Amino acid sequence: MQGAGLGVALAATSGAQALATLGVFALPVLVAQASVDYGLGVSSIGYQVALTYLAAALASMAAPRVLHHLGPLRGTQLALLSAALAVALLAAASLPLGILASILLGAAYALTNPAASVLLARLAPPRRRNMVFAVKQTGVPLGVAVAGFVLPSLAATFGWQAAMLTAAATLALLALGLQPLRAGWDAERGGTTASQPPPRVVGLPSLRALALTGGAFATVQIAIGAHMVAMLVLDFAWDPVSAGALVGLCQLVGALARLGWAVVADAWRSGLTVLALIGLLSAALLLLLPAARSAEPWAVALLFVLLGATMTGWNGVLIAESVRLAPTGGAAAASGMVLSMTFAGAVIGPATVALLATLLGGYATVFALGAVLPVLGAIIAWRARRLSA
Repeated sequence: MQGAGLGVALAATSGAQALATLGVFALPVLVAQASVDYGLGVSSIGYQVALTYLAAALASMAAPRVLHHLGPLRGTQLALLSAALAVALLAAASLPLGILASILLGAAYALTNPAASVLLARLAPPRRRNMVFAVKQTGVPLGVAVAGFVLPSLAATFGWQAAMLTAAATLALLALGLQPLRAGWDAERGGTTASQPPPRVVGLPSLRALALTGGAFATVQIAIGAHMVAMLVLDFAWDPVSAGALVGLCQLVGALARLGWAVVADAWRSGLTVLALIGLLSAALLLLLPAARSAEPWAVALLFVLLGATMTGWNGVLIAESVRLAPTGGAAAASGMVLSMTFAGAVIGPATVALLATLLGGYATVFALGAVLPVLGAIIAWRARRLSA
């Protein structure tokens, strides 16, 4: 693996994950400004995010075969360049182009995790697998954090389209910057192992249970990410820049929490137990949201930060478990299958919240009702431990 040791691989895959996630959440964090030019209400962002993740759910099942032919480096470059084009198209404020861009963005996002899984499965020491994948998965909250901290401020100064185009240019630059690593990353693309088709993993009960847990968690997590700015502006009377900054802070906390949960999972030797604990804590925090509407701003911020530590902290453990449970040579197929269910939850969550928030006149009550989902995920994860023993 020329020039692609574990440290380099983690830096590259984490960076790619961060920028791909920034692309997905660029429009949601700018929704207060962009919705005016699109001629839509702010709650409509839920449908755009749902469409993006629907495309990701469908594309994730094909991702292993794409990577089988291209290799993880070229697959990552394809994802980043496609995301760059999609974000640039979103800046046009055209509804037809926005639909096309959302589909392209979702397909691009679906490639990033399986590509990283192929590489990191080769390099990660088994006793540190949760930590390795948690480090890589910190790219997700870091990407949202950068979106929340940087893009609203850029939009306030230069306009939201300029902020979107800046994000698109950054995605393209990283895609080009990864080229020197191709010889190491894609070395097995034409070898004997690569000539075999990816193994089928859908029938494995432990992976099905893991996928259902991820789907339940993601339904709430992605809905919060998509609607958090709108919720803070409409339900809690925050201004858009402050709301974006809190989104960024929550995601930074979520990135650190992923590392903390990975330490616990490696120490307990049971990622599924950790997932069950995260689900119960998340549900308890979601139930507090309606009462927080009358709370002081610092209390609101604290509640959302704690949600960031729980509802954003599970992904690294989930991906590490999918790799652990995968058959030989099946890391990409296993993570693709698990993530397809996760993306399916991400499709359901934002669109459902957009509809219910309109009917119920706010977001906090909707998310409190949604607490049943992390509880369900916790129960599935707890029961699935015996399947993976």
